[in-house]
Formats: sequence, C-alpha cells, structure tokens
Amino acid sequence: RPRAPAAPPGPPGRMQLWVGSIIGVTLFTLVILFMVSFDSLEYQDMGLNYSWLTETVEPTPYTSGRYYLGVGNHFIKFPKQVQSVYFLDKTAGATQAPALQSRTRDGLNVRLEVSFQYRLKFTELFQLYNTLGKEYEQTLVRMAIEQLTTSATKHNAHFFFSNRTTISTDMHRMLDAHFQEKAFAEVPFFQLRTVHLPPAFEDAIKATQVKQQEIQIARLEQKTNRVTFQTKVLQAEQAVKVMMNEAEAEASAIKAQNDAYCEQYRITQDLQSKSLEKLMASTGWTARQMLDYLRIRAVRDHPSEKTTIRL
Repeated sequence: RPRAPAAPPGPPGRMQLWVGSIIGVTLFTLVILFMVSFDSLEYQDMGLNYSWLTETVEPTPYTSGRYYLGVGNHFIKFPKQVQSVYFLDKTAGATQAPALQSRTRDGLNVRLEVSFQYRLKFTELFQLYNTLGKEYEQTLVRMAIEQLTTSATKHNAHFFFSNRTTISTDMHRMLDAHFQEKAFAEVPFFQLRTVHLPPAFEDAIKATQVKQQEIQIARLEQKTNRVTFQTKVLQAEQAVKVMMNEAEAEASAIKAQNDAYCEQYRITQDLQSKSLEKLMASTGWTARQMLDYLRIRAVRDHPSEKTTIRL
C-alpha cells in the first residue's frame, strides 16, 4: 500500500523561541546581578558589608576601594576623617546645637560655646553599628552634651573666668575618655570658645581684675622705688668709700711728709750737736761760754727788722 508524501518542514516552533528568550533574559539578569554585586568606598570613607538578602552585616570593616560583595550586598558607609560638632549660639550645620546650659559648682548659671572634632575607630565599626546604628551622630551629640554639662559643674564661677585653659583641658580629657569607652570613637581636638556667666558676676569680676591690676601696678612702682633707693644708697656708700680712701691717702701723705721732716730735723740736730762738740773741744769753751756763743749767733742770724733788744 503506497505511503502519503511527507509534509515540507515549517518555521521554528514556539518552544524554541520561548527557550531562547529565557536564556537571553537569564544571561542579562546574571550580568546585571554581577555588576550590582560590586560596591566602592571613596578615599574619605570606610564601611561594613551589608547583605540585603540575609539582613546581616559582616564584622570586618573595609577601607577605600572597589570590592565584590556578592548579590544583594552593599556598603554601609562611615566617614574616615574627623567630623566637627558645634554648640554655638549662631551657627549652621547638621551635627550642631545651641550653646550648652549648665551650672557652676557654686550654683551660678553658665552658658558654654564649644566645639570638638571626633573620629570613628576603624577597628570598632561593627560594634558602633550594632550599638548605635546608622543614626549614631545624634547619640554622640547627646553624649557630648551630658559629659560637657557635667564637667562644668566641677568648677566654680571664678575658675571659669581665670583658668579657662585648665577647664578646656579637663573637658577635652573627660569627653575623649567617654567617647573611647562608649562611642567607639576618639576626640583629638576640643575648643572652649566662649564662657557666658551672669552679667552681675562678670561685672564684679572685671572690677576685681581692675583692682588687682592697680595693686600689681602699685607693687611694680614700689619695686621700682625700692631699686631706685637702693641704687642711691649704693651710690652714697660708694661716695663714702671714695672719701675715706682719699682721706686715708691724704693722711698717709701728711704722715709720710711729717716723718720725713722729723727725720731730717733729727739728723740736722744730730750733726749740729756733733759740730758744737767739736767746736767746744777745739776752743776749750765751757758750757756757759757755748750758750753765750749760740745766743749771739741767734741774734746775728735773726732779721734785724724783727729783732728787739732790751739793754
């Protein structure tokens, strides 16, 4: 029995088109998934690997660069550089608040304008995220307010006016220690900008400072006068020494002159005595005759205009 002729081949079936479409969509999807599995961190960033599928965070932190994280993963980014927080009366910024209100140890109101710079610890990013979450900045600001207002209560009002540098150092140390322990961050810089005390107290302190300056000026003048008087005393003592030296020199000169005259007179008298002895021996005069001779010679040698003779 003869067979019927076979039908000619027709166009591809719907099955082939469907399979090809699935393969194309799958490849496109895989390419897209592969591309979105990468994420990058800028130079100023660091981050944690978050999985959208499992809703978990990898404990190991990442620094700047481009990384393959896997499908459905992306970075939770944190700043690597220092961040500034301001507590000022007039300023602008996301992580800022008005000046801090507190009290001094002696009960006076004090308003502090401060600023500080904090830096998150790279090795403790996972603990920071688990403890404080993404909105950690608000928590850090509240921590700073609590620590700084507490630190202000440790000092009296006068200390704020006269030892601001010491107070700034104490506040910085206290804030940094708390951030290191509780906030997984450090505070490398701190500025105590302005301290506002009650006007009456500030006026009293200013008046006190004016009086202290007057006292200091008086002490300096007293010291200057003391130096001046001491200089005059030294000059007078030096003048006395000069006069004493001159007097001693003059006395020594007079004494030497008198000694020389006396020595000369003694020698002259000694020679004259010897001469008279020789004269008495050669003439055979008695002592009385020698005295008469000497008397006659004295009258002879005396100036006639100054001589008076009684007969």
